[in-house]
Amino acid sequence: MNSDFKHAKDNLDRFLIFIEECSVINQFIIENNRVDFDIEEILSKRGYFDQIKLPIRSSEEIAFIFQLLIYISNNNISYEGLIMGYGKKFQDSCDNFHNQVVKPLVDHIVSYLGEMAIDMGLDKKTNNQFNFNEFRGQFNHAEGQGSINANQTYNEANIKELKEIGQKFVQALLENENISPTDKEETVEFLEAAIQEAESEKPKKVIIKSAIEKVKDVKEVVTTGTALYTLGDQLLTLFQNFM
Repeated sequence: MNSDFKHAKDNLDRFLIFIEECSVINQFIIENNRVDFDIEEILSKRGYFDQIKLPIRSSEEIAFIFQLLIYISNNNISYEGLIMGYGKKFQDSCDNFHNQVVKPLVDHIVSYLGEMAIDMGLDKKTNNQFNFNEFRGQFNHAEGQGSINANQTYNEANIKELKEIGQKFVQALLENENISPTDKEETVEFLEAAIQEAESEKPKKVIIKSAIEKVKDVKEVVTTGTALYTLGDQLLTLFQNFM
């Protein structure tokens, strides 16, 4: 958003790589990228100083901006020419283009992540804190200095098996040397939240779906037939009971 216009193209490429590699955000983009826009024709018909008009509907706006950025990244598009019409100086034009064209996509992503954080109980208003407890036994949830409350499950057998497989999966995950510590931590956090959500009477599918994506990401970097891969398959099967 604050790129020097000379480096904006490179930073755009970094932004798109970030979206691609972040499974939660990538899934959000995929779910909204339902309408195809002819970006090449739209840009060819655009006047030299005309500003780009965005769709009104949120999902179409997300799709349009994403497709526009992909097109800019994949083709030899002059950034200086692209931002003409957004200001008198190159840097002003670049800043205004990002604020008017790119920022709406960023805002949609931030709003989505904010809603997900609230659903997962990570919002600052409630000061929720999740305690992982090394996946031994029960997943606990504490608010402030309050007591630990265990959610009753409507399907104790599935929950018990989910916790047992989850514990084994985390142990194998932590022992794996091919996965970065950051990815391990994120996977554990999503898995914890999803299993706790599965214990509720009405599980929030977005949380369980996010955990499923993290488990799939792990499976993509480990060898087929290993304990971690097999446990991942078992977790995916169990999670489907709550979707």
